Amino acid sequence: MKNFQANQEEMPAGLVRRGELVYRCPIAPMSLRAFLAFVVWFVFSAAGVVAAPFSTVVIDAGHGGSDQGGIPQNIMPEKGVALDVAKRVRTYLQDAGLRVVMTRSDDTFIPLSFRVAASNRQSNAIFVSIHFNSATRVGARGVETFYFSQSGARLASYIHRRVAATTDGDNRGIKRARYYVLRNNKKTAALVECGFLTNPQDTALARSAAYRDRLARAIAQGILDYRRQL
Repeated sequence: MKNFQANQEEMPAGLVRRGELVYRCPIAPMSLRAFLAFVVWFVFSAAGVVAAPFSTVVIDAGHGGSDQGGIPQNIMPEKGVALDVAKRVRTYLQDAGLRVVMTRSDDTFIPLSFRVAASNRQSNAIFVSIHFNSATRVGARGVETFYFSQSGARLASYIHRRVAATTDGDNRGIKRARYYVLRNNKKTAALVECGFLTNPQDTALARSAAYRDRLARAIAQGILDYRRQL
């Protein structure tokens, strides 16, 4: 850096001479501070929420009330099985000593903004949204888990590893998504899709109380796995 400064000559804005070579800067000197500020903002917005120890889990059962969930081709409604799994997750987490907040605990429609607000009000908390999937292609099946922030990716990976082991359906992996409840959440957040209710095999699993309990246990175990590594 010292040699560079010693050989540097004053040039028109955007140009720097070093020895006999002239470099054109991609930005004008006066805008450098703004550019660096943008880089810092971009890095932190991509990183999102920082992972931290937690004692509270916000469980969000997807849909509810007038919002059935899914699409017209659904073999069964999503809202009921999502709530059933969410309640079972609550039980397993409470048994493990964690505090649990439910965004809904009955068949009530809760706007997305209210769900996020309920999460953001909590201290030392993470957020997990529970859904079942749907697709116009009947053959689509399996589980997938979504995140937005980097800390959410870690949470999603722990949950997904456990949930994927509950089914012989496709392991569709973890994916970054801009879902409202993820991108507006100030907490580490993940959203798990527990199978396709437009697929006969996945729907048969979802109809089984025993399988829904396996899903709930897997989600809870994934959350506890994530907590242990913090």
